[in-house]
Amino acid sequence: MIKVISGIIVGILLVFCGAFCYFYFGFAPAATSDKPMPMEAYLASRALRARMFKEAPKRDVSGFTAAQLVGGAKIYQTDCSFCHGLPDQSPSAASQGMFPKPPQLFNEDDMVTDDPPGLTYWKVKNGIRLTGMPGFHASLTEEQMWDVTALVTRADKLPQEATDVLTPSDAGDDPPGPPAATPSQLAPEWKEARQISPPELVRRISGPAAERPVILQVGFRVLYEGAHIPGAVFAGPAASATGLALLRSEAAKFPRNKEVVIYCGCCPWEKCPNVHPAYDELRNLRFTNLVVLLLPHDFHQDWIVPGYPIERGK
Repeated sequence: MIKVISGIIVGILLVFCGAFCYFYFGFAPAATSDKPMPMEAYLASRALRARMFKEAPKRDVSGFTAAQLVGGAKIYQTDCSFCHGLPDQSPSAASQGMFPKPPQLFNEDDMVTDDPPGLTYWKVKNGIRLTGMPGFHASLTEEQMWDVTALVTRADKLPQEATDVLTPSDAGDDPPGPPAATPSQLAPEWKEARQISPPELVRRISGPAAERPVILQVGFRVLYEGAHIPGAVFAGPAASATGLALLRSEAAKFPRNKEVVIYCGCCPWEKCPNVHPAYDELRNLRFTNLVVLLLPHDFHQDWIVPGYPIERGK
């Protein structure tokens, strides 16, 4: 009997040690392109669904007005579209590099129109652990979260006013948002732009307050709230008309000769859809001391991984 008990204890210890070594020595999948562990998707989805069904509130969103859906569309355009896409548009390159890949909520195969609204609201409010989905409980009000929930729940039958917000190039009297920049468009102009490396910017923001530059994050809110440079101001996304309006509003607070550093970090900077229009807009506003933060890959790889300082949240 003692041998049996000893064998069981040794077996448990071997399993524990094997699991520890599997993770500690880097054998476990960590990159988004790695294959998932056995039963990883099943266990994660079961745990998520159990938690959501336990806590999800009940609310009928079929009676939400066009004004509420327009409000939800504006929030979605700024905070969600980077990952979850827009009607009749291809997924962003960055979203395709995520694991798990975020559902494209205006694609017929990925819509959540058949899901109980409470489940979608739970995801918006709480986020999903170990994915790119943040929780918006700290940045949106209850009604704003419900407006977004109603929007994606009714994605297959939205009023034209809400659809117009999601396609700003055709929307009302708003000027069309700038197109995503391509490397061929950017190359000549970036040769003229002043650049600053991450280590140099870290040195600058560690110096006397009076000598620090203004730092504007001109990318997507989800990236800003996930992690941003200490002291950076959210002023984007500059690829949309709404984002450019926010950029103009924030820029108006600073003298035109103040040194201003802009960055996004969603993807390699020469392909970034936000940095290029932000740079052009600030030049048009007569800012004379513009600097672009050089992020060859993205904010995570070029700033967070090397251990440079960050802040999280709004």
